[in-house]
Parts: sequence; C-alpha cells; structure tokens
Amino acid sequence: MRVAIPPDLHPLVRKALRALKPDPRLSYRPELDDKLLRTPRGFIQTAVARDHTERAGLLLDTFVRTVEGPDVRGRVFFVDDKTMLEIDGEKFRFRFKEENATTPHRPTPEERREIAAHPHFHSVPKVDHQPTNRFALELYDPNIGYRYRARLADRKRATLEQALAEVPALLRRLVQENRDAEVERERWRREWDEQQRRETEERERREREKASRAELVADAHAWREASLLRDYAAAVLQARGPEDEAQQRWATWARSVADEMDPLTRSGSAQEGES
Repeated sequence: MRVAIPPDLHPLVRKALRALKPDPRLSYRPELDDKLLRTPRGFIQTAVARDHTERAGLLLDTFVRTVEGPDVRGRVFFVDDKTMLEIDGEKFRFRFKEENATTPHRPTPEERREIAAHPHFHSVPKVDHQPTNRFALELYDPNIGYRYRARLADRKRATLEQALAEVPALLRRLVQENRDAEVERERWRREWDEQQRRETEERERREREKASRAELVADAHAWREASLLRDYAAAVLQARGPEDEAQQRWATWARSVADEMDPLTRSGSAQEGES
C-alpha cells in the first residue's frame, strides 16, 4: 500500500513522505503492521499512520515553507538523525509526529503460548498504539531531546493548521529567548571570572602575608642567635684575655658569622623585609 503524497509539496517534505517505513517500535499487532510509519535518519523526523500521510504532508509543507518564507528567513537541515532549523543564527531541533492512543494489548493465541512458555522474558507488548490523526510539532534545543521548548498541536478548540499561523512569532520569541539567555550567561561568566579574580588575589595576599610573617619570625630568631654569638665571643675574649692573637682571630671570625646571621647586618636583607 502506497503512501498518499499531495502534489506540489516542498521537496524536503516529499522526500520525507517517500522515505516513510513501518515503525518496528509501534507496529506490534498484525492489523497495525505497515500502518504506523517513521522516517529514517537524514529525512525530516516524522512519525505518522499510513492513512494520515496526506494531512501530515500538508502540515509539514506549511511549516517548512513558513520557516523559509520572508517572515522568518530560516532553513531546514540535518545533523545525524536530527532535523534542525536555523533562524538568525540560532539552531533548534524539531520533530513532527502523530499522537497515538494506547489500548491494552490482547494477546493472540500464539502470544499466549509465548507468555506461558516464558512468563518473565517475552516480547509480547502490554499496550497497542492506535493512530488518532492528531499531530504535534515540537521544538527542542539542538542537543536536548527530552524537554521541548515549544509545542504546537491539534486541540479541541484549534487544529494544528490554525496553530501553524503562530510559527513566525513563536520562532522570533525562541530566538530572542536564546539571545537573552546568552546575555545572561555572559553576565554570569563575567561575575564568575571577577569572583575568581578576587579570590585569587585574596589567596595570594594571604600567602604573601603568611610568608612575610614566617620571614619575620625567622629574622627575629636569627637576630637573637647573632646577638648571642656576639655576646659569647665577647665573653670568651674577656675570659681568655684580649691579648691572645689566636683568640682575637677566633672572635673576629665569630663576629663575622653573627653578622652573616643577623638580618640587621646582612646586605640588603632588612630593606627587603620592610618592602
């Protein structure tokens, strides 16, 4: 049974309808086999019952021509298995599908035998999917497939044909939301960078302060030890006599060691510590 393709459809829509194949995920019952269809990757992402392809084609044609029309000036393209829109540099993913109703599945005699043989591991479905001729068009962010940004669908008070008149305004709103979100992300990034800069400066200041305090304590200990060496050298000279040339040489050496240790007499060290 061939798919009904209305004349004069947009080329992308025509290709999608021609590419429709039975959907193995939904065609469980024999009476539904070859009736629930889906496009493969590389075509407009569409799921539709065979009996409703004519209306699906017209709806898709209206949508694609609106996207490419003068009010929107967008384009439709494909990335892997995703159908994408680009509007003013902003990208969205879209999906067009028929909303199927579910009914409890009544196992056939063969399926009952399968259930009896493998009660916990069998392929018999719990529900059947029935086509409704109600369609929905969903728009997503490029890499998010579980939460749509906008949705147009058949409703009791309005058909999808009527809802498609909202597409230009809807797309402009989504584009503006993206740009507002980018402005907000940029503001957040600036605040984050500023916070990181302040934290880095504060951390470096604390590290400098810690190092300065450690140097101060070390200098104080060195000064005290140098003073102790000078006092000791003086005491040795006094005890052994200042006339002893060997003791004089030793005392001179001891005082030079003290001078090297003393932060007040080390060359430039006192000034460096104060700076």
